[in-house]
Amino acid sequence: MPRGTQRSSRVFKSVLSRAEKELALGSEKAGDFHHNGIRGDERAASLMRFLQSHLPITMAIAKGEAIDFRDERSGQLDLIIYDKSASAPIFTGGENVLVPAEALYAVIEVKSVLSKDELEKSVEAAKTIRSLRPFKEPFIGPRRDGIAAEDGKCRCAYSIFAYSTNLGATDWLQKEYMRTIGALDAAGAARDVVERVVVLGRGLINPATATGKEITDDNESIFLEYYLHLMNFLSRESTRRPQVDWQIYTSRGTGGWKKLSDGS
Repeated sequence: MPRGTQRSSRVFKSVLSRAEKELALGSEKAGDFHHNGIRGDERAASLMRFLQSHLPITMAIAKGEAIDFRDERSGQLDLIIYDKSASAPIFTGGENVLVPAEALYAVIEVKSVLSKDELEKSVEAAKTIRSLRPFKEPFIGPRRDGIAAEDGKCRCAYSIFAYSTNLGATDWLQKEYMRTIGALDAAGAARDVVERVVVLGRGLINPATATGKEITDDNESIFLEYYLHLMNFLSRESTRRPQVDWQIYTSRGTGGWKKLSDGS
């Protein structure tokens, strides 16, 4: 069955268009802070608040890190979406959580202004995520050409979500794509480790398929496109994940267990 329709749902479009405007307003308010880090935190928090109220009931979103059975870590990530029904965070701090890789579904790095340096940082973070080993297997990239994802292997959707870019509007889509794949190639990363690059008010890019979409009039919502992609992914991935066997986080063997006698 073909995906999509000739016209977007008016309700979906209206709700997500309002959300995009609210994100832009939140970004403007964050600009009142002088410190770059605070502005970035406020913008990430604005996106997190929206997603918190619209994620599937089994999912949660927070700032923090992911860890696998080898104690390999992701490093701090702006927003992580994880399956709270499969696992509570291993650790919950004042502002951050630590979740097992088996429960990690998506990562969103939030940028106030997308630049070459910020892209390079994000690519390195995406490479680290891809190297984690949930269920003792590395994360895999998205399926292509209708080929189903490999059985028993998990996918973590990594996105860069920017409120603006330091590139001019002229031929922006092509220039942003070239800058993105340049950062990926320079890092020796597969082009699908970053699944989406989103710039509010401009458009979005899928580096792996060399495709993008640019806003052409005031009625289009790039946020709608991104939100539906994210929801579709979470819905599909949640049906593919096996149950977590927490024994993978312990050593093998009897671990000092002794056979006891009942006296008979």
